[in-house]
Amino acid sequence: MINYKQKAKNYHTAVSEYDVPTIEEMVTESYIQHNPKVPTGRAAFVSLIPKLASFGSKIKNIRMLNDGQHVIMHHQWDNATPFGFDTTAAFHIIRFNEQGFIAEHWNVMTALGAPNTSGRNLIDGETTIDDLDKTLQNKTKIRELGHLLCTQKNTVIGAELPRFFHAELQQHSPNFGDGLTALQTVIGSEEIFPSYHKQHAIFGEGNFVLSVSEGTYKQSPTAIYDLFRLRNERIEEHWSIYQEIPSEGLANDNTMFNF
Repeated sequence: MINYKQKAKNYHTAVSEYDVPTIEEMVTESYIQHNPKVPTGRAAFVSLIPKLASFGSKIKNIRMLNDGQHVIMHHQWDNATPFGFDTTAAFHIIRFNEQGFIAEHWNVMTALGAPNTSGRNLIDGETTIDDLDKTLQNKTKIRELGHLLCTQKNTVIGAELPRFFHAELQQHSPNFGDGLTALQTVIGSEEIFPSYHKQHAIFGEGNFVLSVSEGTYKQSPTAIYDLFRLRNERIEEHWSIYQEIPSEGLANDNTMFNF
């Protein structure tokens, strides 16, 4: 059986160490790229490694989930000047093919920024994966939440949130702090909370589930990645990254979704 997590660890270590031969051994030549600023194909990605090396860009992995042939990585990038930041929080999703080679990649990132009003940032918090027997139930719960966010009015969403979140929600959004009440307060506030239009994918392992959605934030088309930690089928902790979807100067036509 292929150990996808170990392979993903070897891969992000190779990227962080600018180890081009190892990257070339692990990635298919026809590597499908969903980062809109990077051309598709292995060669295009490998060509970025010298730039990462010149700035000393480094990856610190915080969390890693495995769902089938997909691995989800929650990273901190330091010296992230090539991406336009000093330090970033990022989600990366890689898909392995049947032979165990990396065949496809999606990601979003944003500045790590200062802690929110509850003292949390976009990467800290719980990292232990448990409740492996509840993966399906937890993914189903997040699918139901996605349907609510994408189809209902803000007043209905606010009233329904207690079915999905613990009252003592640990919130990592930079825009507001802990608690279900704080979340209910910002629903509908365009400068703080996005409007969800479509849930594209759900990945999970045990008590952690990642939802990938499309919507608008501050009136711009946006990719929305939400990571949830659940306990007893309700959300106890939440991390999120929003990244604007560009419409011009695209390096590939694969879109930021298309799972």
